[in-house]
Amino acid sequence: MPTLENCQFHGLPAVRLCAADGATATITLHGAHVVSWKSAAGVEQLYLSPNTRFESGQAIRGGVPVVFPQFNTRGVLPRHGFARTCRWALVEDATQADDACSVTLALQSHKVIKALWPYAFGCNLTVALQADRLVMTLSVSNHGPKSFSFQAALHTYLAVGSIDSIKLRGLDDCDFEDCTAAGGNAIQRHSSLQPYEAIDRIYFDAPDCLQLQSALGQTELQQSGFSDVVVWNPGGSAAACPPDLPKDGFRQFLCVEAARIGKPVQLGPEQTWNGTQTIRAAR
Repeated sequence: MPTLENCQFHGLPAVRLCAADGATATITLHGAHVVSWKSAAGVEQLYLSPNTRFESGQAIRGGVPVVFPQFNTRGVLPRHGFARTCRWALVEDATQADDACSVTLALQSHKVIKALWPYAFGCNLTVALQADRLVMTLSVSNHGPKSFSFQAALHTYLAVGSIDSIKLRGLDDCDFEDCTAAGGNAIQRHSSLQPYEAIDRIYFDAPDCLQLQSALGQTELQQSGFSDVVVWNPGGSAAACPPDLPKDGFRQFLCVEAARIGKPVQLGPEQTWNGTQTIRAAR
């Protein structure tokens, strides 16, 4: 039988999903952050930096950070918004079927959020284990009288075993914005990813299905509601390496993010938007 249990993850309150086939997912209430997803074979599918600070108000490096309501510094809010550093609450769902394996967390509004973003809104993240897949759905609702717009992303750090082994398929003939320091936000045509080089690409109006080949096998990614794809890895340059990432940490992951950046969501009163990323475990 699938189970849902409360637990601690590096001192942070968390919940753990355990599917009938043995797959597990762990989500912290801090940021509604998926910090671990293991396949039925027990293989970890996500990368989590050993140098991250598991502290209130701090972003967690790795796993799946929730980016909302702003991507990066494309606005006046803190980088990547406030969702990834705020406390979320577990939503009790009495209608959930006995054989389901999912959990929903809701972002708890408080005076800090209201000071940053003065809208009446709801934001939920539902995480589900379905067969050999992790399904994450971000839902945003407008509960107020005024329309608002936002950007969002699921900043997924996929474990790859070795960065030398990666091949990302499905983006041929697509253009991307090169957000690296050398790229200067220029628009370029898709080219193969080069290990050890900094990668920071936004593919606008991207395909809904991608395949990532790595030393762990082939991972398939699908998205709906999200229109863009972000591909990120800091590469081997010490200058580009975030302080909470080991110098060789870039070798072990590739971020492939379902995102909504180029065309922010416009949400009117009483409207709801849903964005979903589905990832099939590497095999």
